[in-house]
Amino acid sequence: MEHKKTLGSLIKWVIILALLAFGFISNREFMHEAFLEIKNTPNIKLILIFLMSNFYFIAEGIIIHMMTGEDEKALTIFQGISCSYMCAFYRLATLGSGNGIAQIYYYKTKGIDVSKGTGMAIVQYTFQKITIGIMGILAFLILIAFGNSDLLKYSWFMLAGVLVISIICTVLFLLTVSKKISVFAITLIRTIIKKESRLTKKVDKLEHAINSLQTEGRIIWHDKKVFLLVVLLDIFKFCCWYIIPGILFVDNFDLNPLMCMALMAVCNMLGCVMVAPSGIGTLDFVFALFFRALVKNGKAIAAAILIYRFFTWAVPFMIGLIPAAFLKKTNKDKEDIKE
Repeated sequence: MEHKKTLGSLIKWVIILALLAFGFISNREFMHEAFLEIKNTPNIKLILIFLMSNFYFIAEGIIIHMMTGEDEKALTIFQGISCSYMCAFYRLATLGSGNGIAQIYYYKTKGIDVSKGTGMAIVQYTFQKITIGIMGILAFLILIAFGNSDLLKYSWFMLAGVLVISIICTVLFLLTVSKKISVFAITLIRTIIKKESRLTKKVDKLEHAINSLQTEGRIIWHDKKVFLLVVLLDIFKFCCWYIIPGILFVDNFDLNPLMCMALMAVCNMLGCVMVAPSGIGTLDFVFALFFRALVKNGKAIAAAILIYRFFTWAVPFMIGLIPAAFLKKTNKDKEDIKE
């Protein structure tokens, strides 16, 4: 099973690297000009973007610390931040498929039961999705009220994303808080599929995941202080990433950073509802499409996408290599001692 996952990740990487190579080769001049744009970006902006990208993972680490607070093996803030960076490492290494598994594995190495760790990870994911949805919907309303005419021509596209994310958020919320709805949903799925179907095991896993979600979710819902802090930290961490285009464009194109942040919230929302491995390519496509309405310079947009991806993917990947390697070595040493 492990070999299949490794092979699947390898195939994904080969396909994506091949597409990237084709894109760079077929657009050599354009990409060269985009890299010149990056080279001309003031260092102070790059430093600020570096800080914003890492504040995201610090906030996520604090959320992980708070999510495990009720457990006797609760992670410290430092361990939570280490976990968030390690997950960032595996997110890029596996193109998204190993992110959640890495988090549960980290919990297990710190003495947290796998079932409980799974529930905590699912609750965190659920809160994150709902936050993306709410921020995206509010940003959509702001853009409709204050956006320019070039941007408003995409309003139907945005509205479609709002409707889809609203459904996703509603379903996640109901599954988290309502036992009756979750039981009804699982019963309906089991009625639709045949008993001997290959999907039966997946439904069993889904039922277990929902039960874990509700068990851990109730702890967060009933602790108003933790609930409020988790929501505020989720909003803060996304704002840190959403402001990055505003930092890049504010001087050269005289754009309102808050408007850029709102547009980025919509882009991220749409990127979540479009199907691709870990959202790769979807956010970039929507980003290029929407920001073209505000920035009439394709090279600057390409440069912004490359900078955004570098600081939100490559930099945390490199930092996350440290806790990932340390954890692997520590566990290996423990196994050697046992033997």
